[in-house]
Amino acid sequence: MNNALSDIGVTIASPLFSLALFLIALRFLAQLCGVSPFNPISTGIRRATDPIVAPINRVIPAGKRLNVGAIAALILCQTAYIAVMLWILSRFGAFNVVQALIWSVLGAAGLLINIIFYSVLAIIVVSFLAPQSNHPAVEFLWQLTEPVMAPLRSIIPPLGGLDFSPILLFIGINVIRVSLTNMAVAVGMPAFVVGI
Repeated sequence: MNNALSDIGVTIASPLFSLALFLIALRFLAQLCGVSPFNPISTGIRRATDPIVAPINRVIPAGKRLNVGAIAALILCQTAYIAVMLWILSRFGAFNVVQALIWSVLGAAGLLINIIFYSVLAIIVVSFLAPQSNHPAVEFLWQLTEPVMAPLRSIIPPLGGLDFSPILLFIGINVIRVSLTNMAVAVGMPAFVVGI
């Protein structure tokens, strides 16, 4: 493809795949963390991702908390995105399924970590700006982050009404991010892979 068509293709494919990957990852985390399935945001995410995840869940049934089908959908969608991007960039001859799956697993791990990071950050901001809010989005974020934050609060209990446990979480997340970035560089992962 020529440069103009490649740029248009990337402009269309990148946000569409990024949104799909984000929603599938959010669906997986919501189920894993026990977010209420009756929350309107959970319902919307499930409806939006069912066309991709539901067929895989017929083959790999989902557990109460662990939805292996959603992870498989996330990795397959990321692999499809890599193939599409390589095709758009006229490098499809370099597509290798095993390598793309490795890139997809690293990208999926990075995306899941990023969602947790920004969800905790959002909860911190909301706790200062609207501490009594019962908006469905706030409830969704709280239920998403509480299973991660509760064990950390037992290590660093709140002091004087201030919760310092997110600091420990952010340090852990940054260690994981650095490790994932180094692994991505080691396997030659391209910059367009979502999550890293």
